[in-house]
Amino acid sequence: MTVTTDDGVRAGAGGAVQRRAGRPSRKEAQAIEALILDGTIAAMRDARYATLSIDALAQDIGVTKQTIYRRFPSKDALIDAAIRHKMDQIHAFARDTADSVAEPIASLRTFARHMFDMMLKPENVGLAIFIDHASLTDAAFARRRQQWHVMLMAPMKSAIATAQAQGLLDAGDVEGKVNMLFDLLAGPVNRMRYSVAPDVALEGLCEDQAFAARFDVFLRLYAPVLPACCTAK
Repeated sequence: MTVTTDDGVRAGAGGAVQRRAGRPSRKEAQAIEALILDGTIAAMRDARYATLSIDALAQDIGVTKQTIYRRFPSKDALIDAAIRHKMDQIHAFARDTADSVAEPIASLRTFARHMFDMMLKPENVGLAIFIDHASLTDAAFARRRQQWHVMLMAPMKSAIATAQAQGLLDAGDVEGKVNMLFDLLAGPVNRMRYSVAPDVALEGLCEDQAFAARFDVFLRLYAPVLPACCTAK
């Protein structure tokens, strides 16, 4: 596929760029924006906030710096748009899961497994380190990070609320349950961020076993409480 920026740069699938006269179509403009946002996410995985360079990013993607700045007026605006772009992809997966898996617990399990796999990828561990580092050194970035976390938790929060409404999970604080599930899933990832080897971070289990153990703990913690008449022998 060839995408064209508003300054006439054309980027092919192999990353080579050419120039042509005329303005891009809407489809081309959307494609180049996605290219910039995906490239930004890739760059964040290997950089720190202070060293993330728009000049280097433009060169890596194969567009001009002006092409980026026409869409995103600052580095902060670009980073925010890139992370929200990533969140949109996660939410699309959650919607597809909800549409294809009718049973709420099964739907929650499918999405939670997707989250677990995503967090374990080494490149996403690098992305999390970038966000952590920037949040420690920039108060405004830290506030945006809180917003991104709310966005990340929204699909699980919705799935848990649906399961509660059908009596499949204990009633009560949805937020607390979401946070508990996230903490269970993120434990191995946090250990990997401190240079613990993946097999050690997963306690010697394969990814399937490690996820199943954590999700089963969550279900046992929040199994619906039956009335006394139903539990009496």
